[in-house]
Amino acid sequence: MKIKKLEIVGFKSFVDKTVVHFDHDVTGIVGPNGCGKSNVVDAIKWVMGEQSPSRLRGKAMDDVIFNGSEKRGPAGLAEVTITFDNEDGSAGGEYRDYAEISVTRKLDRSGRSDYFLNRTPVRLMDITNLFLGTGVGRRAYSIIEQGRIGFIVSSKPADRRQMIEEAAGITKFKVRKRAAERKMDQTRSNLLRVGDILGELEKSLSSLKRQAQKAERYKRYRDEVRDLELYVASFRYLELFNETRLVRDALTSSSAAEEGARLALRVREAEVEAERQRVGELGDRVDRAQNEAFALDNQVRMLEGQIQQLLDRLKALREREQLAERELGELVGQRTALTAERASLAAALDELEQAEEEAEAILAREAQELERRRLAVAEAESAVSSARGRVADADRRTARAEAVLAGFERRREEGRARLERLRSDREQLEQRLVELGQEREEVEARLEGLRSGRQQTAERKDQVERELGELRGRIRESDALLEELRDELAQRRSRLRSLRELQQRFEGVGAGVRALMTRFGDDADARRQKGLVGLVADQIECPAEYTAALAGALGERLQEVVVDRMESGLDALAYLREEARGRATLVPRRPRRVVGARRPLPKRDGVVGRLSDLVSCAPEDEMLVRHLLGDVVVVRDLHAALALFEEGVLEAEMVTLEGERVSPDGGLTGGQGDEQGAHMLEMKREMRELESVVAELDARLTEAVEEHGQLRRGIAQRQAEIDAARTQAHDAEIGIVKAEKDLRRADEEAAQTARRVEQAGEEIDRLAAALEEADEEEQGAREEIEGARKARDEASEELDAATQVHQQRQQSVEEQAARVTEVRVRAAQAKERAESDRGALERLTRSIAELDQREVRLRGDVADGAREQGRISAEVLQARASLHDTVGAAMEAHERLGAARERHETLRLELGTNEATLKQLRGQIDEVAGRVGDLTLRDRELSMELEHLLEQVEERHRVRVEDVLVDYHDRELPDAQVRERVSELLRLIERMGAINLTAIEEYEEKSQRFEYLSGQKEDLEEALRKLEKAIREMNRESRRMFKEAFVAINERFKRIFPELFRGGKAELKLSDPSNLLESGIDIIAQPPGKKLGSLELMSGGEKALTAVAMIFAIFQYKPSPFCLLDEVDAPLDEANISRFAQAIRQMTDRSQFIVITHSKRTMEYTDVLYGVTMEQPGISKLVRVELRGEHRPVPGLDEGSAAVA
Repeated sequence: MKIKKLEIVGFKSFVDKTVVHFDHDVTGIVGPNGCGKSNVVDAIKWVMGEQSPSRLRGKAMDDVIFNGSEKRGPAGLAEVTITFDNEDGSAGGEYRDYAEISVTRKLDRSGRSDYFLNRTPVRLMDITNLFLGTGVGRRAYSIIEQGRIGFIVSSKPADRRQMIEEAAGITKFKVRKRAAERKMDQTRSNLLRVGDILGELEKSLSSLKRQAQKAERYKRYRDEVRDLELYVASFRYLELFNETRLVRDALTSSSAAEEGARLALRVREAEVEAERQRVGELGDRVDRAQNEAFALDNQVRMLEGQIQQLLDRLKALREREQLAERELGELVGQRTALTAERASLAAALDELEQAEEEAEAILAREAQELERRRLAVAEAESAVSSARGRVADADRRTARAEAVLAGFERRREEGRARLERLRSDREQLEQRLVELGQEREEVEARLEGLRSGRQQTAERKDQVERELGELRGRIRESDALLEELRDELAQRRSRLRSLRELQQRFEGVGAGVRALMTRFGDDADARRQKGLVGLVADQIECPAEYTAALAGALGERLQEVVVDRMESGLDALAYLREEARGRATLVPRRPRRVVGARRPLPKRDGVVGRLSDLVSCAPEDEMLVRHLLGDVVVVRDLHAALALFEEGVLEAEMVTLEGERVSPDGGLTGGQGDEQGAHMLEMKREMRELESVVAELDARLTEAVEEHGQLRRGIAQRQAEIDAARTQAHDAEIGIVKAEKDLRRADEEAAQTARRVEQAGEEIDRLAAALEEADEEEQGAREEIEGARKARDEASEELDAATQVHQQRQQSVEEQAARVTEVRVRAAQAKERAESDRGALERLTRSIAELDQREVRLRGDVADGAREQGRISAEVLQARASLHDTVGAAMEAHERLGAARERHETLRLELGTNEATLKQLRGQIDEVAGRVGDLTLRDRELSMELEHLLEQVEERHRVRVEDVLVDYHDRELPDAQVRERVSELLRLIERMGAINLTAIEEYEEKSQRFEYLSGQKEDLEEALRKLEKAIREMNRESRRMFKEAFVAINERFKRIFPELFRGGKAELKLSDPSNLLESGIDIIAQPPGKKLGSLELMSGGEKALTAVAMIFAIFQYKPSPFCLLDEVDAPLDEANISRFAQAIRQMTDRSQFIVITHSKRTMEYTDVLYGVTMEQPGISKLVRVELRGEHRPVPGLDEGSAAVA
């Protein structure tokens, strides 16, 4: 895959289309600095997929697009195409059979980037995969740009490893391994999610399975109940139909006798009602008189309170006036004191201003004297300068004399310095031996500590694992509790939902009532707009122990519909009549009259209380409930009711706790019937209890979920501690390995240091002998210098005398300057004190003004307070007069109230007498009414029972009784066993609680999903095992290939290095031989004539040549199809450049070389040269020159090359 050509358009400085043909073994690119040579390298890297703008010497990727020049505007698109020769089929994959492969990359200013392979759009990944393992790539060893040659030597061992990996061909394995690891992470994540879903499904499946089995049993019970109930209902229908016909015949004859008796009763009742109205009107007058008296009493209390408030306000104003008078006295004293202080301060300020003027005059005189003394110092400095010149002449003469001995002295000093360095080095080496011993002891101690820490970590890990086991046990218990609470909550909610649905469907009520209440569906607002409030049973809240009593008292009235006004009732009845939906009884929410009077209850054993007091309702329904219940009294049982009736102490209607009813005339109602009213009340009570239980279960479930979350967080914390312990154990293992390695290194360094101590001792002995010879030659040189120094001493005496005069005059100047400074300070202090007193004088003046203002405000407040006291006193007199008038009016109102009450009581007694007479008349017709009532009640009961039977069968089983009579007519009459079986089945269904009929389908659906996800989990686990196996195989193959490549490249490096350096030795070493997959690579190099040392101490040329040796070693092991070298030879001298160029020539049989250089020597070894110039500023242009292997300077390029060399 050698490069055939490179086409550039709009890329950096190549705005016009430029084609570079690489049809020779060595192609050179030359030109002056800044002409765009390196842009060719950037274009090759960019088209091969480079994504980092900084590696292309830019800040953003659109910096590669030509940005314009003085004469050309910016380009909108950058495009580079590189064409490879693939005649040998070295490209892998689907491109193996192509003779040429072209790679194109385009980028526009919108940021859109496109890649093409043989003009076909592809992804960046396809470009990367094309070059993997070939040694070709944007960051492979085939491209060595500026600065990279030094980076190879100075980089970290881990970074240096990348070149060996590319040569070994394992980069494709690393890419595949990273992809596999990403897939493993994704697979593990998917496994966790699938595991969580399976766990939740497994929990819900067990519950669903139980619910499905329960639903199956429920269906069987329900079908059997339906058959038996239809069987019983058919025979009951025939019994009710026959009995109803007999009762209605008897009722017709008894009703006529009752009508005549009641006509006489209504006449007497009208008279009593008129008396009641008169009593009511007089009662209203009593109420009005009472209200008037109460209003006047309230007005008296209000006026008394108002007078007290005014008196309190008057007292507060007088206290404020006294305080203001005292404060005015204090203000006068303060103003007198401040005025005296201001006068004193003004006198002191005059004295300070006079002192300030005197200090300024003294300061001027002293400053003139200071200037005179400074002129004298300048004259002395001139004399000192002249004397110093003569001393300098003497020094030069001494220096010339000492120069004769410089050679001897320098050699002696160098020898002594060398001797001192050697002795110092030996001491340092000996000290280093001691330090190495101490380091060895420290490493051994650290090793022991690491081993101890590893043991402690293991013990802590075991303890946390035990705690984790306990928490997991507790969370299993928590899971069971959560499931139990959820199941119970679901059952309770289901039961509550069922009861609400029954209530919403109004089951068990008459057809007409149900038609009215379900007319608008679930839209309660629409019902309320039509005036339908609800059933009577919905308006009363009844405790459980009084449910039967309330049902017995009201009976069928519980099913009556409450309306907010009579017009709403008329509309509802019209609807029932027009739609033929049945009959219904309507009752107004606010009855015109409340039937029944409140009589005192007898204190007898067995009396529970008035039913209206034992139940509750909304305030707006209170009149309705009182109307319905009247004076109904609840007694313990029927015996207690009969005893009270016989004694005649209770004339109200009585109802027992079991629901039996005793009317005032002695009528008894009881027995066992349908009890639909009690059922409705019981259902309401059960709904209230269920709502409370659901709320409690919800709170318990929330608490259990919180505790479950805490357990999960505890498990996560313990798991994190275990992971941390594992990490600490791993770190400890690594620390132990490093410590053992440090121990071995310390032993090796100690042995090496001992050898260096011995070598230093030998060198010290040799230098000591040479120094003894130098000391003998030094003595003669010192005598020769002595004469020159005497001349300098004489010149120095003259300089001392001149310097002494200068110092005396300088001291005089400094003393005078100190006096001037002292006078200036005194003047500044006087000025500062004067300024301070002026500020204080201004502050005193402001304070006096503020006191004057405060005095004016206080006197104004005193005047205002006096006016306010006068106003309040007037208001008090006026309020007392009003109080006297109101008290008189209140006394008159109370007298009128007493007279009205007396008249009302007289009329009420008369009404009681007339009502007793009316009661006697009612007793005379009770016998007739009793018979009619019993027959009517029985007829109503039979009709309701028959209607209820028909509606119940149709509602429960969606069939008409008349339609199924033929199915059961040939059976025997139902006996007690049939009814017991129905009751048993209903009890079984009741005990089953809420039934989830969709559980069967849900169980099937979730079972299938569980099986599907279980299969998916197994597939994911199998895929994870395969990925782990693939990574192990890739690691094994990578270690093998890397080891082979490293050994082979190292052997070639050992051979090439001495060839390039003409001696010396070098090798590559693994920084961690035990870890071939991650180990870095160290370069050990020793140029000829030098000791083995750090690479950083090598010169730039040595570093470059070492890096070149490593690159050539890699190329000899695995030649890249081409190699691009950007100014690699810059640090090399002429001789090394020749060896560098010869080495390139030797490898042209394996690779194609593209060299960017400024060196004429390198140019001589190229086959073709491309000169890069800028005829227009900012625009690069290429000029091709064929050399045909003639190794000679290129005409026309010498001048430019020399200019930038």
